[in-house]
Amino acid sequence: MAKSKTEKSKVAPKKEPANSPPLRLEWRSPAELAENPKNWRRHPDAQIAALTDTLAEVGWAGACLFNERTGRLIDGHARRKVALEQGAELIPVLIGSWDDVTEAKILATLDPLGAMANADKAALDQLLAEVTTQSDPIQKMLDELAKSVPVASAPFEPNTSPTASTEPVTPADVASAQEELDGKFAGQQNLKQVTCPQCACDFLIDPENLK
Repeated sequence: MAKSKTEKSKVAPKKEPANSPPLRLEWRSPAELAENPKNWRRHPDAQIAALTDTLAEVGWAGACLFNERTGRLIDGHARRKVALEQGAELIPVLIGSWDDVTEAKILATLDPLGAMANADKAALDQLLAEVTTQSDPIQKMLDELAKSVPVASAPFEPNTSPTASTEPVTPADVASAQEELDGKFAGQQNLKQVTCPQCACDFLIDPENLK
């Protein structure tokens, strides 16, 4: 039996790979997002204060992550707490479906993966120069962030100029250095004699330099 034009034009919907459950974004009540008993993150008061003020200043710029198969929250416990305290009716939630084993893996790796990124001090300073806030908790967080990123040290570059000596150190060089040091410290008291572990020569050293 021949199919009609309407039936021929029907295309089967594209299926997502079985090992890659689709994510969807919904607005849900924070009260229905059960906390995960395996959550290992603890949120101090300073973080909750900074998060509260950030939500007040910029609104929701991210979503919680919820596993509908287990009915448990994976990421966003602090945001859920703030939303409940503020009486928010709906908050943005990314919803997926994973088994218990996969859920545990996400819990264990989600935050550490982000923490593995290196910080560019110059880029951070430039970014922070553009940020202003009226919130003391946010400003304190940003100040601590700026202090936590060290200035990158310049890579070591050996002296390859023509004046750099490439000759090996000889016993005569050691003796000359010893004579120079003895002359420099002549007349000083409380000098300590030490033996170089490399050349086994004795030197007079100011004990203050050994501290």
